Amino acid sequence: MLTLTKILSLFVYPMSLGLCLIALSLWGQLRGNRAAAGLLTFLALGVFYVPSTQFGVDTFAAPLEARYPAFAPEELPNADAIVVLGGGIEAEGKFGRWGDLNEASDRILLGAELWHSKKAPRVIVSGGGTQGPISEAARMRDVLIRLGIPTDAIMLENASLTTQENAKKVAQLTGVSGQHILLVTSSLHMRRALALFTTQGFTVTAAPADHRVHKYPHAIPGWMPTVEHMTTSTAAIHEWVGFWVHDLLGRFQPADEQQVASDE
Repeated sequence: MLTLTKILSLFVYPMSLGLCLIALSLWGQLRGNRAAAGLLTFLALGVFYVPSTQFGVDTFAAPLEARYPAFAPEELPNADAIVVLGGGIEAEGKFGRWGDLNEASDRILLGAELWHSKKAPRVIVSGGGTQGPISEAARMRDVLIRLGIPTDAIMLENASLTTQENAKKVAQLTGVSGQHILLVTSSLHMRRALALFTTQGFTVTAAPADHRVHKYPHAIPGWMPTVEHMTTSTAAIHEWVGFWVHDLLGRFQPADEQQVASDE
């Protein structure tokens, strides 16, 4: 599902922006403007290089993660529910019982750990299906059951395709009325997700997972480009764009205020 956030992100992702600059450089060469072509090529190399280094990660990702450090379960308060957002598992289910877990699957494991720590009586898994008939929420439920959580303690929200829809549909599922939730998602994603769930009337405590910024020196020198750094920087850029888009569109207002604004 294409959204404004995803469309705008495509234009500023390092890979797509760098390729656009290279295309413009080639066009400049064909037009005989070598100076402009050289400048565009230099900019493209910078766009590729900076996000793929530790400096890029520190610039784009570290400020987001610094807001939401990891917590041990005993440091978090009790709540009415644990809400685990999709993104940690592939919905297709083609790689066997555990093979569909991806780099963000920490959120599923943390959700299970919080339930076993008796932080809330139920776990709500939220995420629709974008890769076939089985929703992401259903796949997460299957993993949680294997991790020892009974079926009757798990609630499914399996229709949402965006973070905003996660918040709205979980609110519809629970009836909200000021419920306190432990929100489990990747630390990079937490700022935007927390704001959207708060907008729906929840009292939210962040339970971040999947921290990607290394606290200690990496085995590879920070100036050396890596795919891991590029992936982390790109994910962070997506979150910055997403937060700004939601903020500009007024989606962080309380839900009743949004309704009034839309009626005017």
